[in-house]
Amino acid sequence: MRTQDNNSDEDFQIILYNGNDTPTGDSEFKMQYKTFNNTSNGYYPEGDRPDHGCYVTIGIENKFGNEGLQYTFNNEYPPGATRLADGSALFVTTQSPFVFYGDVDGDDLLNVLDVVLLLSMILDQVESDFIGDMNQDGVLNILDVVILVSNILDN
Repeated sequence: MRTQDNNSDEDFQIILYNGNDTPTGDSEFKMQYKTFNNTSNGYYPEGDRPDHGCYVTIGIENKFGNEGLQYTFNNEYPPGATRLADGSALFVTTQSPFVFYGDVDGDDLLNVLDVVLLLSMILDQVESDFIGDMNQDGVLNILDVVILVSNILDN
């Protein structure tokens, strides 16, 4: 599409995912921006409707429009938010952003069962499992076991 002001190209897509794998059962989606110019800076006249908005507004809201999550409005971003640019994407999910490395069995505990399962994965030459890959080098090996055991003993 093209922006009203400056006729800048904007290419984006939204990818919808099935929500079966999320803790809440809600679906996830990704907003991808191939070309992101955000050049329409508009204006808000006093007591009248603007000709067009001030830059882009990106976020989500419920079907009633009374609750939402805003990522950017009027080219302003919240602290810590990455500015959108060509090739950027936003992924919206209900899953926690925290990964509990070493919790191979998913019970929220680091214990000897995780060590046994990790050793089994290594012996069976399982493709790298990011949860068991303690040093995040893309390979499951004995170093991951040593780090996992060290973390268990430290707790």
